[in-house]
Amino acid sequence: MAFWTSDKLKTEQTRTSEPLIAPYNAKRVKQGAYELSLGPEAFVTSGPTGTKKKLRSREQLPIPPGQFALLLTEEVVRIPNNAIGFISVRFGLKRRGIVNVSGFHVDAGFVGRLKFAVYNAGGQKIVVERGEPIFMIWYSDLTEPTTDLYKGDPCVLNEITSQDVMFLQGEVASPAELKKELDKLKTEFTFWKSLLVPILVGLIILFFKSCFEQQNSKGLPTQNANIQESRERPNRTVPNNDVKPTPSPNNSPTLLRPEPSK
Repeated sequence: MAFWTSDKLKTEQTRTSEPLIAPYNAKRVKQGAYELSLGPEAFVTSGPTGTKKKLRSREQLPIPPGQFALLLTEEVVRIPNNAIGFISVRFGLKRRGIVNVSGFHVDAGFVGRLKFAVYNAGGQKIVVERGEPIFMIWYSDLTEPTTDLYKGDPCVLNEITSQDVMFLQGEVASPAELKKELDKLKTEFTFWKSLLVPILVGLIILFFKSCFEQQNSKGLPTQNANIQESRERPNRTVPNNDVKPTPSPNNSPTLLRPEPSK
């Protein structure tokens, strides 16, 4: 497999009755590739109508950041049975944030306008214009002609259909918008956290205080009953057999103390 040079592309363009690219401009052949331009229809996911847009000559199309777009080429492209096509977006758009999310090759036997699905991954709106060269196609030889050719409906290939729009319909949240939403949620969470935490702490304190008071109120009658019972119970003398009777003064012998010597 070898890619065509600029000279071969120009030669093949005029060699057969069916041109490879129409309309064709020899000045668009550069470094072995042909520059394809934006065509008559486009669809952007953030469009106000939610449907495809018809573009007048030189009309501009804005693609907001974080949004998808389906772009149709101005040129009708033909891929012969002995070649295959490779497609991309020009570097100038890539540098600004446009990413090609559609296929990167064109099958042998394809005839029709090309549809590019792109995504604006940049942080700013990107504006493209009908007739502006924004795509590129390269041709490459197959080892031999193939009979397994692409077969598609020309009507489907040459316009943006309702099915194409349905696949991409709906506004897509850009990374910048998602960041704003996350920052908003963080701010709201911080606010409610500062408001609810003191309330929860207060409720927990009240709960434990109530439990403590209920426990004390249940134990207090038992203590009062014990005190009352001890007051009403008569005093009883418990005999102590270990205690010897104290002898009376009359029966106890008189102990004489010796007089101190002089």
